[in-house]
Amino acid sequence: MTPRNLGVLAWLGVAAPIVYVAAVIVGGASIAGYDHVRDPISSLTEAGRTGVEGIRFLFLTYNLLVAAFGAWALATSPRGPWRHAFTLLILTAVCGLLMGPFAQDPIGAPTTVAGLVHIVLAAIESLSTIVMVALSLYAFRASGWRRLGWFAAICLAVIVPCGLAAAAATAGHWQTMGLFERLTIGAFEAWLAIVALHMALRPASLAVTGGGA
Repeated sequence: MTPRNLGVLAWLGVAAPIVYVAAVIVGGASIAGYDHVRDPISSLTEAGRTGVEGIRFLFLTYNLLVAAFGAWALATSPRGPWRHAFTLLILTAVCGLLMGPFAQDPIGAPTTVAGLVHIVLAAIESLSTIVMVALSLYAFRASGWRRLGWFAAICLAVIVPCGLAAAAATAGHWQTMGLFERLTIGAFEAWLAIVALHMALRPASLAVTGGGA
């Protein structure tokens, strides 16, 4: 396939956040008493939860889309910050896939081995997200995409403090746990969608280099 045809694969990265948002909205609406401000997203598919096979399928689809987009982007990007960023993106997708068999323990329940693994996977995802967005900020500015650089900076400015607040909220069982988590993940999903959209609309510059916007 030509580089222009290969650019079609960038739309996988645009589709992934849409699937994720759909999973969260549909999941929250289908579980009685679920609160998007209070409850973490992982509670949608926590250990022992029944009747959520469709939600699990949507999250599985999301992570497969992210992995596929990351693999394509890694193969088409030059050496440098983008290669590291897309490697971390694939890592987050792998962690997300592993969260299927290693589901979150219900809040207040004793910690299990699977629940502990889930926490470790979530920590890896969080740190990887911060690093990859920071790498994109450097790469965008270095290649002259000033507006995209500012966008990455805004996403990073939301992810870091809200991620720390989400961690503190989880440890302290705050009633705003879900809100901080959604702000953190929402900023990352917005970043992913814009990066993928940029690559999809500029197939002649798949490595997200060049200058202008």
